[in-house]
Amino acid sequence: MVETVVTSVLEEALRQASERIAKKITEGKKLTSIDVIILLLDQINRRIDDTNKRIDDLNTSLNRRIDDLSASLNKRIDDTNKRIDDTNRKIDDLKEEVRLLKQEVSSIKSDIINLLKEKLTGTGGP
Repeated sequence: MVETVVTSVLEEALRQASERIAKKITEGKKLTSIDVIILLLDQINRRIDDTNKRIDDLNTSLNRRIDDLSASLNKRIDDTNKRIDDTNRKIDDLKEEVRLLKQEVSSIKSDIINLLKEKLTGTGGP
């Protein structure tokens, strides 16, 4: 906070000094070395402010792009996870069907074996 106050005070001092120097110029008075230095400092300060504003604008733009990319990536990840969940559910369904088919085949196999035993031993029906 102190830095902000000091910066504001310095900016205002530079602005006022630059205005006095501009008045000097319009009156045709000769500038001192200090006057020239103050004008240079004022120009440097303005350029720094402009640069800081451009950096802030770029930062805002970059953060927006990062947020957009993050949202897009998260959506794609969610979609992929849903597809994986659907695939896993289908695999589980297929596993259950294969298990039931295996039981049925095993039951049919047992029935066939029993029928063959009856035929071979002659203990079967008519």
